[in-house]
Amino acid sequence: MIEIPHIEQLEINTDEWFDICQLAKQQDVENPLLLELQRKGASLGRWDVVYSLSLLAGLETSVLIDSENNISLDWGEPGRVILKAPHGFMAPFKLWVHTHPGFMAYWSSTDTNSLSIGSSIIEKALVLGSPGIKQAQNSAFCELDEIEERIEDNGSLSQWSNEDIVNWQDWYQELNQKVVMEESI
Repeated sequence: MIEIPHIEQLEINTDEWFDICQLAKQQDVENPLLLELQRKGASLGRWDVVYSLSLLAGLETSVLIDSENNISLDWGEPGRVILKAPHGFMAPFKLWVHTHPGFMAYWSSTDTNSLSIGSSIIEKALVLGSPGIKQAQNSAFCELDEIEERIEDNGSLSQWSNEDIVNWQDWYQELNQKVVMEESI
């Protein structure tokens, strides 16, 4: 089992988390309990939960959040999860997140192809890997600093930022600060 802090945010207890981790290890990724926790984690921005279950399953996870906060989950073999919107999802998409379980957080050729195709309908993208979270923001939806590095210098990928990886330790520090702030309110 992978321990995660602030499990109470997910409205589950440690035993339930352990059971869901077991489902992931068995690659029972269509199990309603596991899928519901993935959705809950995504809705709360708990990317540690999404990544941990992906890592335990040894499968890539893709999360798509549409303009109405609907969440779609897909699972696939390494290098096989591509961006695809379910029927009825409303563009523009707020966020596309996918995992590289046990590997580096980087924009692979499959990823950059998806970002290129989605450059007019996706606001932000994340890739979750073993060192942490890599983010790209789309300048078609937000103003980016002119000196900010881009995925590519020309073409549709030039509108995507190429931001540094936020390691999991730093991400957890931000989460802890957020939880402390919420508790003090």
